[in-house]
Amino acid sequence: MLYLKKIFSFFTFFAALSINYSQDSNTVNYSLFLEKSVGFATIDTKIVDGVFKEGNGFTIPSAILPNSPIDFSAYQDLYNALVGGKFSIDYGALNNDLIMKIFIRNLDPNSGKYLNLGESSDTLFAYFEIRIWELPDSNFYPEETSYYFNEGFFARFSIPKSESLNNFLNILGIENNEELAFSYLEEKNNQDDWNAWGIQSIDDTDSIKFKAIHLSRIGGGRKRISSNIQPNDSILAVNLKSLSGIPTQLNLSQNYPNPFNPSTKIQYSIANSGNVKLDVYNIIGKHVLSLVNSYQTSGNYEVEFSTDALKNKLTSGIYIYTLKSNNYTISKKMVLMK
Repeated sequence: MLYLKKIFSFFTFFAALSINYSQDSNTVNYSLFLEKSVGFATIDTKIVDGVFKEGNGFTIPSAILPNSPIDFSAYQDLYNALVGGKFSIDYGALNNDLIMKIFIRNLDPNSGKYLNLGESSDTLFAYFEIRIWELPDSNFYPEETSYYFNEGFFARFSIPKSESLNNFLNILGIENNEELAFSYLEEKNNQDDWNAWGIQSIDDTDSIKFKAIHLSRIGGGRKRISSNIQPNDSILAVNLKSLSGIPTQLNLSQNYPNPFNPSTKIQYSIANSGNVKLDVYNIIGKHVLSLVNSYQTSGNYEVEFSTDALKNKLTSGIYIYTLKSNNYTISKKMVLMK
């Protein structure tokens, strides 16, 4: 009898843990839209919406695109290629409930395909722009601003290599045996281009997948879209954490160690909440990588990154790192010594 009581107590405890696991997970209210240019304006049509808990997600459903009052039917092959795609956010990735709106954008109004994007005018088989509202204060992260997850957690997306996807790749002129990849569309030198920092693509026989440390503007295309950065787990190891203290002004500290190889830490302070960018440039002013690109509340922060995964992208020499927030900019030099 005592043995049975212990078993019963164990299962009661395990059930309580399971209930708490579910109850303390954050909620994501999501919507998926398709956008079409009409003259000098754009029109959205909502495809699906719903709610999921972190640790879960949603699947893109089959749908017949409307032909009135605005005709979206030209994009049916494009949409069919995404059907069955699964989006999820890891349990533990969020600190708050979210409203998430995903837009399938940059569509050619005539051909039923995506417009080519990036400096190399890359052909795309998928493209999403994601807006985030973080509750309860409705902090807004527009699509060009990154919404970062807690360290070590990711958003994940997988598109099955279905007959519909293969058909759409054929329409685009992408061979079925070509390697595919995802990347972020980010502004560099006042022009949008692709950057694979923080996103890992997995191209296997059954699907093309990504896991990403933040959400913003994400596209899928040929492997060259990864901007010469070979994605792997180590490239995702950009560690961002909050520090104690209440800042009174914008401040950027000298990185340490300096010179460094292969990793270094940078501390900075944000007196007023807002969009924050921490970028690295080479000595001639060419953008090399983005360490932070997100909305942040007032506070002290530390970012640590490693050059291990960048291979030949960073060579020995002097680099400039620049902090931008609320129309103020601070820059400092650091030295990579290999």
